[in-house]
Amino acid sequence: MRFSDIAHQELVCVATTVDEVLAAKPSGRIAFVACLEAATAIENEVDRVDVLYGFGVRCMGITYSEANALGSGLREQHDGGLTDLGRSVVKRMNALGMTIDLAHVGDRTSLDVIEASGRPVAVTHAGGNVIRVLRETWAR
Repeated sequence: MRFSDIAHQELVCVATTVDEVLAAKPSGRIAFVACLEAATAIENEVDRVDVLYGFGVRCMGITYSEANALGSGLREQHDGGLTDLGRSVVKRMNALGMTIDLAHVGDRTSLDVIEASGRPVAVTHAGGNVIRVLRETWAR
């Protein structure tokens, strides 16, 4: 990730704290919060969450529609839930103050994350799950 383009203009500012997000609008700026849609990039290394946090990432999803080492995505036919590694990652994200995003995460995995997390989680966008639920509901 490179924030160099953002550093050379006046409208957008990188925000890594809530105070920076809140200060953006009154100053006429737009706050940019770095997010990753899935934790796939950490592979099987919990310590890589710290590296991403150091790069400025403040929100990360567990999966992106397909299963990874942390849990199942919403596209999977069988949702095996949050793995032991996934539980470790949730714990680390909580300790760092990184927001956990459940967009693209399977239903069982989402419920497991909610149960495992000591902090609130977010669903930053929910098109896939919402469409699937509507289809299933309307098909009855």
